[in-house]
Amino acid sequence: MRKHPRIALPGLAAAVLILVPSVPEASAAPAVGEDVTVYVGSDGSSSADLSGNSLQRTAGNAGLSAQSPVGSLRDAQVVLAARHTKNATIMLRGGTYTDAGVEWAPGIASGTVTIKAQPGTGPVTFDGRAAKDGYWMKVGPTSPKLNFQGPYTVQRYGDGGIKATGTKKDGPVKGLVVNGITFKEIGNAWVEGGKGYAGVHLNYVSKAKITKNLFVNLENKEGRGNTHGVYLAFNQAQKTPGSNENLVQGNTFQVVSGDPVRAADGSSGNRVRNNVFKKGRDYEGKVRGNGNHGMFTYWVFPRADTCGSGGNTFSGNTYSVDYYNKKGSAVLSGSDTGRTCKSVKATGVNTYEP
Repeated sequence: MRKHPRIALPGLAAAVLILVPSVPEASAAPAVGEDVTVYVGSDGSSSADLSGNSLQRTAGNAGLSAQSPVGSLRDAQVVLAARHTKNATIMLRGGTYTDAGVEWAPGIASGTVTIKAQPGTGPVTFDGRAAKDGYWMKVGPTSPKLNFQGPYTVQRYGDGGIKATGTKKDGPVKGLVVNGITFKEIGNAWVEGGKGYAGVHLNYVSKAKITKNLFVNLENKEGRGNTHGVYLAFNQAQKTPGSNENLVQGNTFQVVSGDPVRAADGSSGNRVRNNVFKKGRDYEGKVRGNGNHGMFTYWVFPRADTCGSGGNTFSGNTYSVDYYNKKGSAVLSGSDTGRTCKSVKATGVNTYEP
């Protein structure tokens, strides 16, 4: 298994400048681009240690067929940037990858990037143990529209799987799709030093679709209640609005030590429907369910002492006991500030199965 060194975001921007010197602003998306398919294999070629003409030649030829894959998602990003890509499909060949902290900068593609498993090549796993902490993937408002299409597994990342963060300048992250992925063994119960925030962590994100995923064994030993399957919040550093009008549908949550779906910071209009919350075994082999306070909760923190005004709803779900094997609430609005909110409500039929 090949390991590829991390490339920080500024380094990626520099690579784009080298690859497309005729473009006045390489970080800006090209006005017209091509649609590209890039193949990635764990034994593929790497451009991480190349620069200048060598980087340009490699990016111009590698990854464009199943017979000549590149070795990591970062290598795929270099290929896309070099080809002035509009829309892209990244095909993941079966294998284990160690990508961590992958950031989607502007200039990689101007349209939508779909990341999917290559059929018939075996299971795909992203394993974060080499990174020890952090997230698998980071998305911003100037990133391409990211469409993550499983099946593949994202496991053993200390902080979380996908973190999407909007900004005051560029607005919320839009168009994010996360479908059919297994987020597994995330948090400091599994990765020493991890903070264990969420499988999908949305900070100022609107109209994302989080569907048909499995969130299993997202657990903290320290700060058990701090880790979630899906977390709907704001950009805390910039005090943006919360995450609004997102859909969490058809997912399975199994052994999440914090509330499996949590909203905060004014997040509104989020729909959590037709999901299953069930029991399983924790990091010590004990049978547990999900959550500290409820399956879908809204929480008020001193950092943003505000309620969600647009009706977060919970409907058509099936749920079991909480993480401590007691019957928990389906929904709950709580506070660390004394504020009383009714920012999440159960609608339709939700079924409790102990």
